[in-house]
Amino acid sequence: MKKAVCVFLLSIGCSVVSNAQLNNTFLSDKIVVTSKDSNTWGFSVSNFNYLRNTEYFNVIESGRTLFGYQLHPQLFVQPFERVRLQAGVFVQSDFGATPVINKVLPTFTIKFLSKNQTESFTFGTLEGALAHRLIEPLWDINSAIERRIENGAQFKSERNKLFVDAWINWEQFIERGSPYKEQFTSGLNFTPTLFKSAKGLFINTPLQATAFHRGGQIDSDTSNMIMQVNAALGLQIGNQEVNNAWKWQTELYYTHYQENSNSGYFPYRNGNGLFANAAITRNHFTLMGSYWQGSQWMAPRGTVLYQSVSIDKPGVVEANRQLFFLRLLYAKELRKSLTLSARVEPVYDVKASLLDFSYSLYISYRLDKVIGRIN
Repeated sequence: MKKAVCVFLLSIGCSVVSNAQLNNTFLSDKIVVTSKDSNTWGFSVSNFNYLRNTEYFNVIESGRTLFGYQLHPQLFVQPFERVRLQAGVFVQSDFGATPVINKVLPTFTIKFLSKNQTESFTFGTLEGALAHRLIEPLWDINSAIERRIENGAQFKSERNKLFVDAWINWEQFIERGSPYKEQFTSGLNFTPTLFKSAKGLFINTPLQATAFHRGGQIDSDTSNMIMQVNAALGLQIGNQEVNNAWKWQTELYYTHYQENSNSGYFPYRNGNGLFANAAITRNHFTLMGSYWQGSQWMAPRGTVLYQSVSIDKPGVVEANRQLFFLRLLYAKELRKSLTLSARVEPVYDVKASLLDFSYSLYISYRLDKVIGRIN
């Protein structure tokens, strides 16, 4: 296995995207707080349009099509230099769904910035989904479409040589006697930069983790409690684009899965994996190769394709999975705040000798407009 990973990294890394971990910046939400908007109010509108088709015929995940749009209008007020409050309604329509508007959620956020504006605390609707920057085995690539709205609390640090995102997303609230259990997901992305040169070369050592909990003490649901933890420790080496040069990156992660409860629901209580990426970027195009070898891997918030338990065929498991991906990506800001991202991603399942593929198209737009000043 180690030999296969090394050969894979050398063959792709020596040929030629940064964020070898997929660059999902265009698909992520960011709550912007700027000093110039102090003592103002206004509105913002976010629009996300998606087409993601997976032509999968493997035993773990069957292919499907996600096709539709999201619209998120909000009113905001920034009463102080480093504090912003905003409230709105998130609307989603999957084309052909019944009803046509199949998701309507109220949202509210208050965000505080530190004095140096590198740390922030968010309460309410979070900068969630793909904004957490977690690797696919831990975090679902479809979360921007299916689980975009997260509510809870979040701390972030975005310094020159450090990125930290620690959050809790409270998914199910219970009252006394509720017939279901409380449910939440917490996570951490701690990525320090060990080395960074003037020519753009960098070395990062990311630590990522998620914990999924289903339990509680005041509900009437007698089913067992669940606590599942996933973690990844990695090494990233690459360069930032300098003077329109090629941008490249390689990375390798060791991942671990543990069920810290004894629910009896799952075929595995622990597992592990190796996840490797190598990529090059030039202008708006990225070529990336990815390798996954997982043993008894389960991740309740991870991308399904990497896992050892089928989501579509109950009872079907594949303890050891070995996948090769080749990804071609295009991402461009067409106009200010109007972005387009397109992807083609064939994947080869070694054990099944099966070639599947997916393709995606995303168009997003965000408008922030100050209307007036607070008297």
